[in-house]
Amino acid sequence: MNGGEKPIRRTSNVISVLIDTNQIRNIVVYHRGGKWYLEESLKFDSAALLFAHYMNKPLLLDKIPVLLQRGVNLCRWEFFHRNVKIMKTVGRGAYGEVKMAELHKRNGETSIVAVKTLSQETGLTISPKLIKEILKEARIMRRLRHPNIVTFVGVVLVDHPLYIILEYVQGGALDSYLRKNKHKIKEDERLQLALGVAWGMEYLHKVNVLHRDIAARNCLYDRRFTVKISDFGLSRKGTTYKMKTMQKMPIKYMAPESLSQFLFSQKSDVYSYGSLLNPQLFANDFNVSMKGTVPKFLSIVGGKLNKMPDNVPPDLSAFVIDKMWCKNPAARTDFHETIDGSRIMEKKSKKKKSPIVVEKMPDLNNIELNTPKPVYGPMAELAEEGKIIQEEKKTTT
Repeated sequence: MNGGEKPIRRTSNVISVLIDTNQIRNIVVYHRGGKWYLEESLKFDSAALLFAHYMNKPLLLDKIPVLLQRGVNLCRWEFFHRNVKIMKTVGRGAYGEVKMAELHKRNGETSIVAVKTLSQETGLTISPKLIKEILKEARIMRRLRHPNIVTFVGVVLVDHPLYIILEYVQGGALDSYLRKNKHKIKEDERLQLALGVAWGMEYLHKVNVLHRDIAARNCLYDRRFTVKISDFGLSRKGTTYKMKTMQKMPIKYMAPESLSQFLFSQKSDVYSYGSLLNPQLFANDFNVSMKGTVPKFLSIVGGKLNKMPDNVPPDLSAFVIDKMWCKNPAARTDFHETIDGSRIMEKKSKKKKSPIVVEKMPDLNNIELNTPKPVYGPMAELAEEGKIIQEEKKTTT
């Protein structure tokens, strides 16, 4: 090609074949002149005849005979665009818009859901790497079931743009609620919010998920006064994670070891949770500006602490400083102890006869972890084993 020229690409039909547990091959299915074929020497009048032939006679792939044994249907949590009726935009996320929609399931049921879309309007380049990161988030969320965590419903991968479908939470973002009502929210409601996030985080750590970005902006607050952790874009499976490359992250709320060593753990989540309590939950400070980044970095790494606001209960203030903001991760508390301490403070606060109904702490031993068996499906990023049936691009002149 000459300078300034670009190829015109069109989509082709592709069969993704599982050769063995570690190898998937994509085979282009040609449809030209009314004929279907994989190879010029053998053409068929329909796709059905083509598949019937290769289910009985093997196709040679690099001299390896392969039979097309069976087709793979969509998993129950995979949908088409036609299943999702977009109603209105309700917000924006890191990758694009968040929309309210009506989901039509294959069994005839309908429900109101939230849809996260991938959009170029965010300024991000929509690349295979970005899509992989988004699917990693969906894969983590698919296994989570807890009252204080937004429920994963499904995905749309076979159509574009990509959709991540989640439980719709009436109420909206927690940071927005705190801003609008900062002079109206009572102490006991703030404690209840703190408890809700702690319950969700205790569950995440129980199933070995690191959140890595605990903040009010990543939580939703519904009309029943239930807070739900909603964004898992930086989350990782495991109990520790070493970040290998630089990423844009909220320095203001990060633990010292995460800043100095790029090391994340359950203990760094505890530190960040303390930063959710102060300055966000009790001081109503949501400034994540990069202004003053270097001094803030040096302050956190040096072990200097945020000043606790006057409206933080003294017991909670001492607990955060002594148990959560320790420079040594090993000296920090865990979320089980955090919940016990918060409940004691919450009981003291209830003596003020608050109208907020405090929910009973979920019994983690009776919560279904929703860990399905490995399946073969068209989503390698969400299934334990399997493949993505994806459209392959072909260059034409």
